[in-house]
Amino acid sequence: MNFFTSLNFTSSNEDGETELRALDIRQGERVLCLTASGTRPLDLLMSDAAEVVALDLNPAQNQLLALKVAALRTLESDDLYAFLGLTGGDRMALYRKVRPALGDPAFWDDRPGVIRAGVWYAGRWEKVLRLGAFGTGIIRGRHIDDLFAAETLVDQSAIWRRHFDDGLWRAAIRSLSGRFFWQHVIGEPGGAFLPDADGCVDRLTAAFRDAAGRFFFRDSDFAWLIFRGRHHPDALPIHLRRDNLPVVRQRLDRLTIVNGGLAEMSRLGRFDAFSLSDFGSYCDVAAYHACWRGVQAVARPGARYCERVFMNPLPAPVAVDDTLSAHLTCRDKAIIYHIRAGLLVGKDPDADHAAADMTHPVRVELDQVVVADDVLL
Repeated sequence: MNFFTSLNFTSSNEDGETELRALDIRQGERVLCLTASGTRPLDLLMSDAAEVVALDLNPAQNQLLALKVAALRTLESDDLYAFLGLTGGDRMALYRKVRPALGDPAFWDDRPGVIRAGVWYAGRWEKVLRLGAFGTGIIRGRHIDDLFAAETLVDQSAIWRRHFDDGLWRAAIRSLSGRFFWQHVIGEPGGAFLPDADGCVDRLTAAFRDAAGRFFFRDSDFAWLIFRGRHHPDALPIHLRRDNLPVVRQRLDRLTIVNGGLAEMSRLGRFDAFSLSDFGSYCDVAAYHACWRGVQAVARPGARYCERVFMNPLPAPVAVDDTLSAHLTCRDKAIIYHIRAGLLVGKDPDADHAAADMTHPVRVELDQVVVADDVLL
């Protein structure tokens, strides 16, 4: 499967609360967010942004977001959870309800097996992480129960160090973090930019050890996926929490879905905030700088950004607020990332009247889902 045309991320592996804190989105502002699984763009609707533009080079990821939007529009909460795959249910029957809300249902009509199984765990990385969780469950069994039932962070940290932070854990990380495994078994192009195996092991063992003392794993949707192989109703991404669903549904019209990349976004107008995920995981220095130039070209002065750094910590060509970044990293429940956040200088709007006057991308409305014209990297 081609990474840039298939479903790679379908659930949640980033902490939306971090994005909202970092971006401090104000009423009426425009936000650019990389689509990925669609979780972050939908989470950002909990802000009062005037528009959230979800951008991705991979059209399959944008099709996934369009499906989630259609499901949010048409299904009540319990049916929504069942349709996505978080709970059981007749998903093909639910799809027949969702389908009319899709602008173009052809992509999903051709994938009945994915619909029937539930899209939430259909991604390339969800399959890898669930397989890892299965193995962890066999080996660690009741210790996972103890970890998720810890009464205090001191207890959780002690359980982690005693029953998880060992040679077997390091060996598992080593086996899963090789470039060959990533590129040729998983089909993940980010493997080309991984450090050596020792660097991966040191980085991830330290991240989990530190996280065990900072927040309860039972409150992290990512921890549930890694250790349990599923998500739990008490640890869902922001937009899927029952109390938040009415607000998200009311604001779905503020979401615009765009096929394209960061390096060339001039047609999209100007933005006040950028949720950039870990795009640097897929970049050499030249591509990384090209993407940042694209961001800066459409940033309003003082725009905020949030970038995640995984295994390829390229030097940032923009100002980083080290204090804010450290604070966000400490609170982030996605465990594996360092957060970079700060302000962008942006361009003087008077220097480019054509871009400054554009407040919305060129787009075409397909029923209730707004899909913009392609903007290619």
